[in-house]
Amino acid sequence: MIPGMSENYLMESLKSLMREQKLAVLASFHEGEPYTNLVGFVSSDDLKYMFFVTPVATRKYSYLTAFRKASMMIDNRSNDERDFRDAMAVNATGKVMEVEKTDDHKALYLGKHPYLQDFLLSASSALMRMEVSSYIVASRFHNVVTIDMT
Repeated sequence: MIPGMSENYLMESLKSLMREQKLAVLASFHEGEPYTNLVGFVSSDDLKYMFFVTPVATRKYSYLTAFRKASMMIDNRSNDERDFRDAMAVNATGKVMEVEKTDDHKALYLGKHPYLQDFLLSASSALMRMEVSSYIVASRFHNVVTIDMT
């Protein structure tokens, strides 16, 4: 646990970060090499799942479907000196798979990203879901804690 931070406060801080941030850095793998992309994401209320959309005719999609493990980094940095004291960064790891664009999934994603409706609904785009196995939360630059989601 991070000194001075209760488990409840940590989870509420994590939920707040997930609600406030619109972009994540997605890391996938290809032939043992990491590959990163920016993605618009949304998390489920219980933090067990993260969703994002990608065109199917991309490296990202082919890498994710070939090797389902990935990680996503979400942070609240402002590129300021205060970030060394105040920023929070989270690394979510888990398995990724394409899921059906159900009404519930569409409502969740578009609730955060209404401007991406055409992208989500396009036949050439896939809705991807990461089943989060853990979150590694770093705050105050050097305080790190792992939350097991399994």
